[in-house]
Order: sequence, then C-alpha cells, then structure tokens
Amino acid sequence: MTKTITHIRGLGKFTTSVGNLVTNVNELKGRLASLRNDALLRLKTSGNQNIGKTEGTRVALEFDYIKGANPVVIKYDKLSLSLAEKVVRANRVNKYHCTDSTKRYDTNAKKAEKEEQSGVPYEKRSAILLPRENFKMSLDENSNHFAFFLEDLAGKEGENSYFALNEKNPIEVYLIDKKIVDGERDLQLLQSQGGTIVVPYGWFRSLDSRSELDGNGRNANYYDDRARGVLEGSGEATSPKILSLPYTQRQIITELNRFSKLEKEIQKSRQFLESLKQ
Repeated sequence: MTKTITHIRGLGKFTTSVGNLVTNVNELKGRLASLRNDALLRLKTSGNQNIGKTEGTRVALEFDYIKGANPVVIKYDKLSLSLAEKVVRANRVNKYHCTDSTKRYDTNAKKAEKEEQSGVPYEKRSAILLPRENFKMSLDENSNHFAFFLEDLAGKEGENSYFALNEKNPIEVYLIDKKIVDGERDLQLLQSQGGTIVVPYGWFRSLDSRSELDGNGRNANYYDDRARGVLEGSGEATSPKILSLPYTQRQIITELNRFSKLEKEIQKSRQFLESLKQ
C-alpha cells in the first residue's frame, strides 16, 4: 500500500510503501530512497509530519559479506525485483540470502578499493568497506563512514545537519556477527556457505531509536515495514539529480557513457549529411 507523503523541493514528491520488500520494490519501481534522502525528508518535515520520528524505513543500501573479510556496503539506484523475491523467500524461513560464489562481494569490494585509491571524497563514494563488528559513527568517531552515509547532511550545524537533528548522538551500525559469516556458529541462518551473504537494504531506525542503522536485517518478509521513494511523474523526480545528490561514481560513469554514445551517433549522422552535400 502506498501513501503520498510530501513534496520536497529538489527531490520531488515522496511516497511511502508499506509491505514486505517485494511490495516496496513493486510500488516504488525498485527506487528506494537513499539514506541521505530519507534523512533530508526527516529534516525538512521536522515538527510537521511523523517521518522518521517513531518509525524506521528501508533505504537503498546493499551490505555484502564473505568469510574472513570486511563487509562492503554499496549505494544503488534501483533494486531488482528478482533479488527482492529471493531475499523475502530466505527471510521467511529465518535465513540470510546467499549466492553461490563471492563474485558479487568481489565486484563491490573492488569498487570500494578503487574509489579509495582514487581519493574520491567519502560523501561522493558509491561503496565503502566496513569494520567486521558493529561500530558507531559521528563527526568525531568513524567520521569517514558518517560522511559516506549522510553525504552533505553530515555537518555539525545548520538547517541541513542531520547530526544536529539526531541530537548529536552517534549512529550505531549493526552488522552480521562475524562468527556467523565465518561459519563458526548459527549455520542454520545461512542458505549456503562459500558465497556472498546479501542484505539488499539498510534499516534506518527512527529518531526515537537514535537513527541507528541495521545492515544485518533478516526481515524483508515483514508485511508492515516501509520504504520511501520518489513518486513517479512528480516533475523533479525525472531528473537524475533526484535520486542521489551528489552523483555517485556509478551515475557519473553511466552518464558519461551515455554522452559518448550520443556523440558517436551525432558524428555518424553528420558524416552522412556531409556526404549528401558532395
């Protein structure tokens, strides 16, 4: 079930989808709000609407785990229905969804490492490696991760400071216990071993819960949880800037590739027209 929430200048009209992850993906066309955009909604509607005050929401983050390695988290633009269905099926029987190989993790970890080596500012990164255990983040503690998740809302003060809205509390990030990931206990929670454990959303807890972030969720099947997204056809929502500000590295590469293709097509058309003049 969807319900239109509010219109935020520069973001568009947001709607909330209530249901399991498959329902969220269907109703939001796979475009769950980023943690940054959901945080902005909380900032802009503070005192007016109950957005994020007492209820958490699913956000567009994917947490990947493999045995013996640091987890990696990525930001994405669109969650596939097929992945959502697999995760809901696994969670219904109290298991994490697991792939057959580490390829998914390897790809995303390489992306994180490449951005680290290139010196991409943390607030503009699309992927980052995490500690192996739960950690707290703020301006003073694990500040790089704080900037990665909150982006331009990570400042200390001002109307766009989520740190201030959260009453300057550090945000704790919860991860799958490394002993489970490494196969040392609770093997019944895993579909299989040797591949990638995939949690394709973050649970961004409410302000009442200090905005803590769960990257270890096994409740994609819960029918009364929610996700937010830009309502299709709401004007500003059609702009590529709507879904992630600033652009992620993946969006930049995608746009550059699109422009390169357009340039080639224009060049071919120009050559054809020039030939007609001769």
